[in-house]
Amino acid sequence: MRVLKGILGQLSFFTIIPVGKTDFESTVEYSFLAPLIVGVVTGSIDFLALFLAKPLIGNLSVLVLIPVVEILRGFNHLDGLLDFGDALMIRGNVEERRRALKDFSIGTGGIGIAIVYLIVFYIAVRTIPRIGVTTLLSLISAEVLSRSVGLLTLAIMKPMEGSNLGKMFHEKLRRKWPALIIQSLPFITPGTLILMPVLLATFTLLGKRVLGGSSGDLTGMTITLSFPLLLLGENKCLQFLFLRYF
Repeated sequence: MRVLKGILGQLSFFTIIPVGKTDFESTVEYSFLAPLIVGVVTGSIDFLALFLAKPLIGNLSVLVLIPVVEILRGFNHLDGLLDFGDALMIRGNVEERRRALKDFSIGTGGIGIAIVYLIVFYIAVRTIPRIGVTTLLSLISAEVLSRSVGLLTLAIMKPMEGSNLGKMFHEKLRRKWPALIIQSLPFITPGTLILMPVLLATFTLLGKRVLGGSSGDLTGMTITLSFPLLLLGENKCLQFLFLRYF
């Protein structure tokens, strides 16, 4: 029962999908399974939304993916992106950046990084070649890998001072980073083989330099930005293979 609660807890914590009563401690304990569980489910829902929208609005159906992804996440990861954007634009020391991170108001840094995110996401969805089985696999892959990158930042990097949530997840994940990598392997394609480690290195470096460690907001930002970038990598790879062999 504890294992089941832990598995269902991933959907409850990372999405708005109703799964009944869950246990937070079990959710944290089994969070190393989140990329696989949440990624496969949300990727399938992403595809279903595109499939249903295609007969209604034609080629514009790919744009439906942007609000669907964010609504499914409950805008929680987007909130982390906005907070980190504000911290990133502070020219002061780490303490000042941490204060900006925890500030409830949204500054120019948050607005700016949100605009960048939406532009990248728009480019990514416009490169979806066609809605079919390959699209389903690409969406699932991007969902799984983006969450793996986000949780790996929590696993390999000590939490910043004052991040209680980050500390809880780090304690459970720091010995589970191999499991996060292993479950990602089946979803890595030529289009993401280099991109995934580059994203992990980039966001880990940003976390250390901007905040002095990992946090829930850093993980949310990492998942948010990684998803469209990984999807773009998947789509460009598919386009290359299609043009070369078909």
